[in-house]
Amino acid sequence: MGAVKRVLLLALYVTVSAQCSAAQSAGGVAPPQTGAWVDVGGRRLYINCSGDSAGGGPTVILEAGFGNYSSTWNRVQPEVAKFARVCSYDRAGLGGSDPAPTPRTVVAFTEDLHALLSNAKVPGPYVLVGHSLGGILARLYASYYPAEVAGMVLVDSTHEDEPDRGLALIPPETFKAMLKQARPEDLVVRNPNESLDQCSLRGLMDALNWHGDIPLVVLTQGLPYRPEDYSNPSLAPRYYQLHLEMQRDLVRRSPRGRQVLAGKSGHFIHQDQPELVIKAIREVSEEVKSKDRRGRR
Repeated sequence: MGAVKRVLLLALYVTVSAQCSAAQSAGGVAPPQTGAWVDVGGRRLYINCSGDSAGGGPTVILEAGFGNYSSTWNRVQPEVAKFARVCSYDRAGLGGSDPAPTPRTVVAFTEDLHALLSNAKVPGPYVLVGHSLGGILARLYASYYPAEVAGMVLVDSTHEDEPDRGLALIPPETFKAMLKQARPEDLVVRNPNESLDQCSLRGLMDALNWHGDIPLVVLTQGLPYRPEDYSNPSLAPRYYQLHLEMQRDLVRRSPRGRQVLAGKSGHFIHQDQPELVIKAIREVSEEVKSKDRRGRR
């Protein structure tokens, strides 16, 4: 991914070019043959569930970042399965799942997940765990199906406002020069197996404006952005500060939200420091169970 495309699509679809390469390596392996293939309306999606709902606790749903397979959670799911029922899955066209017409909207992603959980008979309530683009999808799912979502963990989640805010940091003359170099395909978010129609994304997320009174942990990349990943290296610190500001906004989406800065992690916290993700899932799941117990008294 070139610098033009990377900056024009800042953060929404993996923040820098180095992270795009990491996304391919983290997600680009065949899924383990231990799951199931479930029909969602003429197509099949791959889902891998493990563990038990300890004491009637919530089911944990792992939502990968853009272009990543369910196997990106290989350092998280086995540990979560020791204390909860946990499911990862491949979106259409990824890993073990059948393809779908592209480009796809985030609403189509959400409808697929809802059909998958229903048809696979995966019981709620759910704790949604979303990395990068998966963080947007988690919030979108909670907007459409609030009764099903009892808690949320956002793993260096994308924020829908970040691309526009990032563009505003680019000096006008530099931006004009970048646009002159850009090709039409630079403005489409895609990898070999997944593409996203982002035209209505900002408006949709602003209109739904998800807020909820649920346990929420926002895990944030602690390593600053590297200047060498940017065509204008001097902007790297400003982009990172913008990212931190956007992460703080996500924390405020729930009165029970809190932030954890992953000091040794880049964008892929679940690979760099999986113990932080596991701990956050455990804490949110326990808080959900505690509330359920109080409600039954």
